[in-house]
Amino acid sequence: MTYALLIYRSMPPSETLSEKEERAALAAHWALQKKASGRRELHAVARLDDPETARTVKWSEQGHDVTDGPFVETKEWLVGFYVVDCKTEEEALERGRTICKDRHHVIEVRPVTWKWNGP
Repeated sequence: MTYALLIYRSMPPSETLSEKEERAALAAHWALQKKASGRRELHAVARLDDPETARTVKWSEQGHDVTDGPFVETKEWLVGFYVVDCKTEEEALERGRTICKDRHHVIEVRPVTWKWNGP
């Protein structure tokens, strides 16, 4: 089954991780990417820009409204995501644990019900 690993961060974009935390996080991500890619299980991975760069498009009766910023106001913000095949939910959760390396990040693990497989 395919899962999305949604990576949320609880600290403001202006604050940075310590060098040690940053190295540990990157090593965990590279390990997951290498392992999943080697098994041909990795469909997508992306790191998103800061929430201040987001634009939100909403439909209305009068047309579409475009507003600055993310859809919801929250302390946590979506930093990035993986789309990856896992044999079981437990394997998906373990992959989430692998990349959740500090108190500033939360990984949401969610099944993907549909994905485009290309032409």
